[in-house]
Amino acid sequence: WPLQRYLAGRGLDASVLNPRVVRFHPALEYWSRDRNDRSIRIGRFPAMLALVSDTDGRPLTLHRTYLRCDGLGKAPVPSPKKLMPHAQSGPRSGAAIRLFAGHASGTAALGVAEGIETALAVHAMSGRTVWACLSATLLQGFRPPEGTQRLSIWTDKDRSGAGEQAASVLRQRLGDSLDIRILLP
Repeated sequence: WPLQRYLAGRGLDASVLNPRVVRFHPALEYWSRDRNDRSIRIGRFPAMLALVSDTDGRPLTLHRTYLRCDGLGKAPVPSPKKLMPHAQSGPRSGAAIRLFAGHASGTAALGVAEGIETALAVHAMSGRTVWACLSATLLQGFRPPEGTQRLSIWTDKDRSGAGEQAASVLRQRLGDSLDIRILLP
């Protein structure tokens, strides 16, 4: 499977994926826009599909990661990671891919990261519940679910510093309402 191979190439185990949250599509159409802003189909590619939920856990939209057919990286397309439009109007603050069920098991600790791969890596090394927020923008607007007492923010060490800046904004916005730690995976 291209998804298993893709994750294994990043040192990650696909067997931990919850099929209610993350699925594989063998040949998902990839659409883009040409210079005249017309939709054009570039092709079909294997894809990882991930359910994005709102702060209350309700389904909001899907995130797609297009892969190479051999699974040895992302597909050679303009934007291999895409978020589908969502039907709800209003802000997406609190939106995340709930890769692991943390609060359902009664724990008050939660981790968040920008991307799926980072969240999976943190879970692999720590066994902790970590959700993916998809971008620095969505990370800084994250709203922890009710009952969260400790929040670990796992930042990407981007050259731009966007991940670390988003983590700082989130920490400042939440203030002293939680025990918050900013960490690098």
